Amino acid sequence: MHFFRFVSFAVVLTLCSCASTVETPKGTSKAYHSARFVTSKLSATPSSSRDLEDDPQVHAAVRSAITRQFDANGVPVMQGNADLIIAYMLLRQNSAATTMNSDYFGSGRNAMDILDEAHNRGVVKNTRPDYFLNGGILIDVLDARTNKLVFRNQAVRPVMEGVDAATRQSRIDSAVSQALAPFFK
Repeated sequence: MHFFRFVSFAVVLTLCSCASTVETPKGTSKAYHSARFVTSKLSATPSSSRDLEDDPQVHAAVRSAITRQFDANGVPVMQGNADLIIAYMLLRQNSAATTMNSDYFGSGRNAMDILDEAHNRGVVKNTRPDYFLNGGILIDVLDARTNKLVFRNQAVRPVMEGVDAATRQSRIDSAVSQALAPFFK
């Protein structure tokens, strides 16, 4: 499901005064031998009206990049039963708003808290005077047996619209690699 959200001044004040509620465990891949993606219900919005973070081709590129990282590190991604569950969300942020696509994030891990914190860090506390447009990926890895969050990390890049498919894949590969590197240490 795609959410578009502006954070009101009162919520911003509350977020600024409170400690982060977003859990960020930094477990590793040791002791895990297989992974699968979270089961999700895909959005039915036609691709012609989608933003970049809603584009099925972007999601295919993200899933491909994640799969390559896991496979290269000896944790094959498969269908069905696996030791780990991989979930991710894409965020898009400019100088006024933060949006997310959580179609491949699943439920039960405070997606709205993550969106609020991303907005607070990237927009509210931003000191840049110029307009900007960033894209981010947040990757969660859960233990499939316990459903506990083992690892969470993110990567952020400036958005480059209108790039060719090879450039897009290279940028996605780089962001996914950065986000998952600590998991495979």
